[in-house]
Amino acid sequence: MIRKGMIGAVMLGAAVAISGGVATAGYIQGTHVKTDLPGPFHITMSPDGSTLFISNQSGHSVTFVDARTQKVTGEVAVRVQPEASAVTPDGAFLYVCNAESDSVSVVDIQRKQEIKEIKVGDWPSGIKISPDGKTAYVACSGCMWNAIDVIDTGRMEKVRSIYTSDYGPRMVEISPDGKTLVAILDTVGSINRSVDFIDIASGRVVENRVIHESSNLRDVVYTPDGKYIAVTHQTPKNWLPVCEAENGQVFTNNVTIIETKAGGKVARLPLDDLNNYDGNPYGMAMDPKGKYLYIGVRGMHRVTILDMDKVLGLVRSSTQEELDYLRDDLGLVRDYLVARVPTGLGPSSVCLSPDGKFCYAANYFSNNVTVIRTAVD
Repeated sequence: MIRKGMIGAVMLGAAVAISGGVATAGYIQGTHVKTDLPGPFHITMSPDGSTLFISNQSGHSVTFVDARTQKVTGEVAVRVQPEASAVTPDGAFLYVCNAESDSVSVVDIQRKQEIKEIKVGDWPSGIKISPDGKTAYVACSGCMWNAIDVIDTGRMEKVRSIYTSDYGPRMVEISPDGKTLVAILDTVGSINRSVDFIDIASGRVVENRVIHESSNLRDVVYTPDGKYIAVTHQTPKNWLPVCEAENGQVFTNNVTIIETKAGGKVARLPLDDLNNYDGNPYGMAMDPKGKYLYIGVRGMHRVTILDMDKVLGLVRSSTQEELDYLRDDLGLVRDYLVARVPTGLGPSSVCLSPDGKFCYAANYFSNNVTVIRTAVD
């Protein structure tokens, strides 16, 4: 189990700070200007847990870190503004979404070299690779774009597109059984953003689930049993006069738990506490056993850890009407909060080691990585 007193946060120091000085190339907004502020935006790990891959949004590169020694082992220049990446199950290739270049870079991990650039739709911001490693699904989140592009990893080519029910698919996730693709739709201008459940075999949307009064959808993960998904987002209060920011009267910060069965519950649960707000929740990671959820809170420079047994117990025991009421209860988070662990500045993405014993956070503004020892039994 996780015990608050046993959770340790260790900031990776100068030896593993993400620095543009290591990069063979790096570009800003399409120019050829190197940067010393790489902006690590996304972090993922090799299947064997040996290597971390950090996508540097401003440095236009991917940094390799040895997870055991916590040392930078290399940096690979990719295209403009990489925002997400995924490793093939065999650990041979890294697929990197280059948002501003509208492309995916294929990086040979052993050679530490980009070997191909694949053109995709507008602003690719999320990617997942199928369990068999044969297919990559790329969320193209441009404000007037509603496509998930499908890449054949054997041919390293885009082969088709899956069309979502609305614009702005930001991130995707694959169900544990490999049959369903879920996409969060961060549709510009809508205050009722939503989630598509897509049948992978047919490529068709089978259900669209609305998260009422939501904005800034950032990440989505499945529970290991596939019965629920979690989505990070904010809740705007634009129907209220702006008198004060306290007590969640402008925005609240939420994690929504959605039952994956057709017509299931949508539980918009608060992450905020009174006078202690989880501003701008971003990337997530789920403990391999489904016991804990780790959330990078970009605006408060910390990782929030939730007890999923308590979260799901609340969802199962409450009606939809009761859950709708609980959304604004700023004392509720204490029922399922395990800890809030300080990190570097602006953690935009988190990932877990395969055994769940370490959580890694990519800190966008301080250009480094935080290591959290979870002490999971």
